[in-house]
Amino acid sequence: MAQRHPGTRNRSKEHEDDVFVAKVLHLGKWAEANQQLLTILIIVIAIGVLGLVYYRNYRANLNLQAASELEQIYQSISIDDTEGARTQLASFLERSAGTPFEAEARLLLGELYLQDDSPEQAEAVLRPVGQAPRRPIEFQAAMLLGAALEEDRQWDDAVQVYLGIADRSELDFQARDALQAAARIRKDQGDLEGAVALYQRLLDGLDETDPERGQYQMRIEEIETATQA
Repeated sequence: MAQRHPGTRNRSKEHEDDVFVAKVLHLGKWAEANQQLLTILIIVIAIGVLGLVYYRNYRANLNLQAASELEQIYQSISIDDTEGARTQLASFLERSAGTPFEAEARLLLGELYLQDDSPEQAEAVLRPVGQAPRRPIEFQAAMLLGAALEEDRQWDDAVQVYLGIADRSELDFQARDALQAAARIRKDQGDLEGAVALYQRLLDGLDETDPERGQYQMRIEEIETATQA
């Protein structure tokens, strides 16, 4: 195997050093010629870093304040001051939108509106977090949204919300509750075929030994008997 001469290696190393020095000198000349631009870039970067630090501190303080306010609202509910709690929650949502506590506040306010037989207000509050749920608390809001729509006699919209829960939820009991609600609405509204399809979907999701299979099979038989009568 041919071996490189030591002199060759030295010349290669010297060439690399010369290239590095040339690049450093070129960079130095460019920096000297563009000193004003570099100063502006440094200022912009500094402002960006300071802005990021300020924003993080602002969000942290906002979250702490929101947590404290929400705790006070729970105290109002615990002493049955529901009217005061509704007012506090409405103000809370105006100030604390986008915080991790927004969904919890909407869920709580939606519950209070439903207790007060105000389904339209409950729907307006719950829809932003319950329309397309992904997080556990959003699925809770979606179930309440479905209940609000039912109470407001918006049957088709309620069914769509319940079916959305069933399609997205990873919790079996939550999906079953949603499918049962949707099937019940379809049956009550005369869509017997649609109700049977949902009860069959419930059956398909159960093990052969699951004791709940009996009630769904019975409901399917009742609907089919009523259809044939």
